[in-house]
Amino acid sequence: MSKAAGQGRKGKRGAHVTLSDVAKKVGVSPITISRALRNPQIVSDDLRDVILRTVDEMGYIPNLAARALAGRHNGIVGVITPALHQYGFTGLMIGIEDRFRHTEFTVQYSNTLNHGEGEAGLLKSFLTQKPAGVIIAGAESYRDLLPLIERAACPIAHIADLSQEPQRLVVGLDHYAAGAEPTRFLLSKGYSRIAFMGRGADVRSRRRIEGYEAAMREAGRFDPDLIIGGDAPSRTGLGRELFSSLLQRVPDIDAVFAQSDEMALGVLIECKARGIRVPEDVGICGFNDLEFSAYTESSLTTVHIPRYDIGYRVADMLLRAVRDEPADEDKADLGFSIIPRGSTR
Repeated sequence: MSKAAGQGRKGKRGAHVTLSDVAKKVGVSPITISRALRNPQIVSDDLRDVILRTVDEMGYIPNLAARALAGRHNGIVGVITPALHQYGFTGLMIGIEDRFRHTEFTVQYSNTLNHGEGEAGLLKSFLTQKPAGVIIAGAESYRDLLPLIERAACPIAHIADLSQEPQRLVVGLDHYAAGAEPTRFLLSKGYSRIAFMGRGADVRSRRRIEGYEAAMREAGRFDPDLIIGGDAPSRTGLGRELFSSLLQRVPDIDAVFAQSDEMALGVLIECKARGIRVPEDVGICGFNDLEFSAYTESSLTTVHIPRYDIGYRVADMLLRAVRDEPADEDKADLGFSIIPRGSTR
């Protein structure tokens, strides 16, 4: 490598910039810079603005590993989720981000893609980095996680079905009820041959299937042929395909409870294509209350999950635990609500 090239690399913005370099530029001690970056609220507004501007101009990047060695944690909150790729997770993520936005913590995500066997490995990976805390947002099983949680040096919070094991720092809802109550709603509207559309890929959707089955059995209407799932993720195209299969298998169905608004939209599109009247001939109920569900034709009846509030609340619980502040509660049930719209009578 030529001398000029080497000098060019050394001259790059941010190359070898240390905390001491920033402190010298600002005219304060390195410990003041360090404290200001970890806890911005402890310095004056004017000094904080100068420090942040200087850090940006010099391209200083904090050494999180060094921070972890020097203190209790590295300033990162890890979030393990099976569904970062799904629309429904967006609300949770925004809630989590909003709670941590003006704190000293940074949020880092890891996605299991619904592979439960990888959950423990991801938690181990986070814990080796000395995080400030971890949020497990929808674990499939706690069998391998509980031993790690019990030994963890940091707080761990959970977004979970309330039937699962964690009893502390938990926010969620009863997914069994979230399957039973919408089914009873459809029954109350005069529908009787109500299909359940979803593959039960995780513990939450399986609990909803159990709730659906219980409600149908109570009404004397349960038929296993009315339950259909697929190997693909819950998407609109899958909704069309599954509804077509249902019509071949059970031609007298008069309602569908789909486990996502995307699949419910697929059912609605297939009904329109076949000339099936909605909601007169077939009623449709989705799940998640995604933004588009209010604007389809017909608008979709759905189950609203307070995803933003769940994300914000679990982040607040974790933040209080990290700061050793008293908790308002250890376990919060934020529930769900049924949003009746044009796709049901």
